[in-house]
Amino acid sequence: MPVWEHTAPAPALFLFPMKKHLPILLGVLGLAAVTLTACKDDNKPEPIDKNVITFTETDELFPNPEKGWLIQTYYTSADLDAHMTRNAANISRQGPEHVTLYLHSYYLTDYMECDIPQAFLDRLEANMNTLREGGAKVVLRFSYKSNESPSNAPWDATPEWVHRHIDQIAPYLHKHADVILCVQCGFIGVWGEWYYTSHFKMNPNKDSDFEPRWEVLEHMLQAVPEDRQVALRTPAYKMRYLQMRGLGATPLTAAEAYQPTNKARICGHNDCFVSSSNDVGTYNGKDDRLFWQEDSKYTFMGGETCQKCQYSNGENAIGQMELYHWTYLNRDYEPKTLKLWRQEGTFSEIQRRLGYLFVLEKMKLKTEQPKAGGKWEADLTLHNRGFAALVNKRAFEIIFVNAADAEDKYVFPQTEDPRTWQPGEHTVALSCTLNDMPAGEYKVYMNLPDPYASLHDNPLYSIRLSNTDVWDEATGYNLLTTVKVE
Repeated sequence: MPVWEHTAPAPALFLFPMKKHLPILLGVLGLAAVTLTACKDDNKPEPIDKNVITFTETDELFPNPEKGWLIQTYYTSADLDAHMTRNAANISRQGPEHVTLYLHSYYLTDYMECDIPQAFLDRLEANMNTLREGGAKVVLRFSYKSNESPSNAPWDATPEWVHRHIDQIAPYLHKHADVILCVQCGFIGVWGEWYYTSHFKMNPNKDSDFEPRWEVLEHMLQAVPEDRQVALRTPAYKMRYLQMRGLGATPLTAAEAYQPTNKARICGHNDCFVSSSNDVGTYNGKDDRLFWQEDSKYTFMGGETCQKCQYSNGENAIGQMELYHWTYLNRDYEPKTLKLWRQEGTFSEIQRRLGYLFVLEKMKLKTEQPKAGGKWEADLTLHNRGFAALVNKRAFEIIFVNAADAEDKYVFPQTEDPRTWQPGEHTVALSCTLNDMPAGEYKVYMNLPDPYASLHDNPLYSIRLSNTDVWDEATGYNLLTTVKVE
């Protein structure tokens, strides 16, 4: 349960020239001794501030939505009846890595010159429904080939067919936006990573070389719901796009973030994390590193490692995840790097800190005795110890639940946006007008549910705070205190 905070008064300090004022000093010390003896005999309790509640942090590993390790699954045309196993997401949630995210890679290899068949699209929809049933979300990627050998060319479809395929998947992206974390732009090149390409110029230089890529990017931004982001493989791509569109190659600011603009909706993915000095071509130099460090404060950053090297140690990885605000990472690739982190003992810290990690520190009650119809107010101090802030919109509620009847509850939406809780400490003002509430004892909870109506009341999609004795698994609420309403 929450711990009541109290502080003892500081001792007085006396400074005297020793010889000249020795009698005075002895007199004062004698008085102090008498005073201390009197306090010792007086059994009054130390003063405490009953309006301050403190909370205890836990290092327990547990599942939370929209963050952490992800499992990558590949889907081809080989078996159109095959889709995600029912409840697979829920089972992964209970495992040691507490996986709540998947990367679904759809390979359209057999459809490079034709429409995607309905059976393939049906499987996409079945996977989305299974994710929802299991309490998970997904990062999506569509591409054509998974092998860069020349004999495997062409590596992607023509721009005409790419745009046709984007039109075909768009309705499914809108219908199932609630379980989408973000969408990697894909389509161009092997693995959808925009390099080994047959139809989009492998090493573009002139503005005209890039234009077909920007047309795909902008088509994807239209196909993906405006409250979801689209990821590019390197910071240089976003910088060049912004520059060519006259938006300035500068990272997002707090004022620009979370808007339905192309600039705010383009995020990144790094699929060679800590795998060389420049992450195997992910970075060209200092400028694009600085760009991603700032831009990723408000956009998703995730991906995977691709080879073990001198830069792959866990200490460096943690430092890089802090700089670039990492939210998700492939749990299975690259195996040698992940094994190194386990051997070093850094794997658990990475798991715990991927994405947000909200820890309650204390709550200052500003309303000593709440009354029905009146206000209840408090200042909540919390710390985000994760690598990143929330990116997708998140609801924020204070809920009063009648201690005598759990079905009798009152929900008070709060005005503050939890996405503003960047790594570090925050003071959050809580305010509830207790209209229509009868007098009685109430448990007061903090709730951070998914804002989509389809997920709002599902506790699997609510955020658990990293404190002891606050989480209610049945509701997805976090207990703050108990109050008596007059």
